Order: sequence, then C-alpha cells, then structure tokens
Amino acid sequence: MLLGLVCRDVAAAPKIDVVHLRNGDRVTCEIKKLERAELTLSTDAMETVTVHWAEVVDLVSRREFEVELSSGVTYFGSLARATSGQLMLVAADGTTQALALAEIIGLTPIGSSFWRRVDGNIDLGFSFAQADLETRWTLNSSATYRSPRYRLKGSASSQLTVREDAERLARNTLVVSANRLVGKQWFTVGMGQLQQNEELSLYLRALAGGGFGRDVSQTNSRLLSVFTGIVVTREHFTDEPAATSLEAMVGGSFDFFSPRDDNVSVSNDVVSYYNLGGEGRVRLELQSAIRYEFLKDFYWSLNGFESFDSAPSQDRKGNDAGISVTFGWSF
Repeated sequence: MLLGLVCRDVAAAPKIDVVHLRNGDRVTCEIKKLERAELTLSTDAMETVTVHWAEVVDLVSRREFEVELSSGVTYFGSLARATSGQLMLVAADGTTQALALAEIIGLTPIGSSFWRRVDGNIDLGFSFAQADLETRWTLNSSATYRSPRYRLKGSASSQLTVREDAERLARNTLVVSANRLVGKQWFTVGMGQLQQNEELSLYLRALAGGGFGRDVSQTNSRLLSVFTGIVVTREHFTDEPAATSLEAMVGGSFDFFSPRDDNVSVSNDVVSYYNLGGEGRVRLELQSAIRYEFLKDFYWSLNGFESFDSAPSQDRKGNDAGISVTFGWSF
C-alpha cells in the first residue's frame, strides 16, 4: 500500500547545481524537483528548502532532468546558463533549446531514487461536545509516486463518531489508482476502492475498473483533470444480500495553489457513477480540502465530503456529508 511510503533516501548527492533567484541570491544546491510551483532544493547550510517558482530566474546543472511544460510536452537534458526568465536545455547530442520558465510546470532529475519520487501527507482531527458526550475523530492520508510515464496514488480517509446515547458511526474509504501517460496530457487509469459507511447502512462496497482521462489545464497555479471509464461494483448493505453491478464513472479533479507563494492550496475530487443495469441509479462521491501551510511541512486543513445515492432503499439514507478541521504533515 502506497500510504506507508515515508522513507527517504539517506545518500546525500553532491551539491553541484546552481539556482539564481529574483532577489539576486545564488544558491548552490541539489535540485530535487519542481512540482505545483514549488522548487525543492537540498543545501548544506539550510538542509531541504522550497522556493516558489516565480522567484527563480535561472538554473544550472550538469545532471540530466525531465522537463515538463504546461502544454504536456516533455524534454530531457542538462541545464546550462541562460538569460533571466529562461531555462537552457542541453540534450544528449549537444543541441540546445531555450524554454520559458513560466511554461515549465515539472522538473525531475533523471535517476532519482524511488523514494524521492514519492510525495504524501497525513492529517488528524479531533472534536468533543460535552452536551451529548460526542467524540469525533478524522484521519486522512495519501501518497503519490510519479515517474516519466506513471502516476501511482493511494489514499485513505476515516471518520469515527462516538456518542453516549447512540451507536458509533464509522466511515472508511481506501482508494488506489494507477495512471499511465499515453500522449500530450492524455492518460489511462486503473483504480480500485473499498468503502464502508455506517451512516448509509453500507457494510462494504468494493469496486475495480479503468478508463482514460486528460489533463485539461496544467499551470503553475492550477491543475484540472477529467476521466471516464467502467467499473464493476459489489455492494453489501446491512440486512440486505450482496449485489454486483456494472457502472459507468465520470470524474475529475481541480487543484489550485496560490501563484505567488506556497502557503495555500485547494483540492477538489468528484466522481459520479451511473448504473448500467437499467435502474437509473446515480451515485456521487466528493472530497474537498483547503490547506494552509503555517510551518515547513506542517499545515491546517479544512476538509469536506459528500456521498450521495439517488436510489436508496426505504430504510436507508440517501446522502452523508461532513466537514472537519485537521492538523497535518506532508512528506
């Protein structure tokens, strides 16, 4: 499971890269990656630091990098000194090409270890109400691995509500997905999911399937992706026999990260499922989060979720929604 990928490569690479900043500073470092407008650097004096991409005016490195543009085009090569606001890419055959820094959304050293390609987060929330002795726990975590052709992601979320005068209610979701890039901004997707929701009398839902998608818009301030496909779903509701169905899925994600600093980010993921058995049933799953980083790698997050079922049985609820505030750490 990808959620446990928190180890780091302890081998320190030599600090042979140079980054020039808008304020005139020159940083000798090891360039780790550029993602979501954040350039991660490893330095001897300051250890690992992040610099917003808008503050960078030039990069130099003898190492080979994968460079991704907002158009979806990918280049490979080392980095030579260029005029301010550009990146001079030197290919293996010695040819050079100048790229505008504003068009670059991804920068990854070729040969980076598996662990350095993994990003993730984990956050925890807790609330207590004395009036009805209600205690609520919230846990969210995710990890993503990126390579030139693949994106692997695992995520888990859990909400547990305990009250003195009622039975406890649990909501648990585990999702794993694998995307393979097949062209400019196009990708195939395979996914699996396990879900439990006692508020909706859902004992267990398991689904697996696949499809294709497209990164509609990707810049240094936003990412918009859509996808569609087919999944096989098996559901078991309390006091009902388990049933299997075929569903069409249509979904998307929209992420926004503040263009001038790296403190605020907004993410939204929505997936709708349409039953193909002629029942006319529609399901919807929505996850949203607003995150504010107040200290390096630590953040506060406002999270929201919605689960909707257009055709519940007579004794079941049709939707479940909630909001939580959590404290988290990203890696």
